[in-house]
Amino acid sequence: MREDTRRRLDRAIQMRRLKMAAAGLAACAVMAAMFAWISADSNVENVRVPATITSVGLTASKNVQNGLLVGVVLNDGKQVNVLVNQITDPKVGQKVEITEHRHATGRHTYSWK
Repeated sequence: MREDTRRRLDRAIQMRRLKMAAAGLAACAVMAAMFAWISADSNVENVRVPATITSVGLTASKNVQNGLLVGVVLNDGKQVNVLVNQITDPKVGQKVEITEHRHATGRHTYSWK
C-alpha cells in the first residue's frame, strides 16, 4: 500500500471515530440536561393564595369520580381552574384559599388542598 493511500485511510478512520465520539457526547449531554430539568421541576414551593370562586362545573374526564372543575379568580386577577372533590360543596362567590405550587422551572400549578 502506498504511503499517501495509507495516510488517507487512517485519516478517514480517525474522522469516523471522532464523529461517533461526538455523537455519544451529545447524547449524554442531552440526557443530563433532561435529568436536570426534571429534578428542577420536582422542587416545589407551596404557597396558600386567597381566591374567589367564579364557576363550578363537572369535569370532562371519566377518570375523575365525584370531581368538580372549579374556576377561581386569584386576588391578583389571574383566573385558574382547580379540581375539587364534590364533598367540599363549593359555591360561586365563596372566598377560599387554594395552594399555588411554584416549581423551580417557573411552572405554576394550583390545587384545592
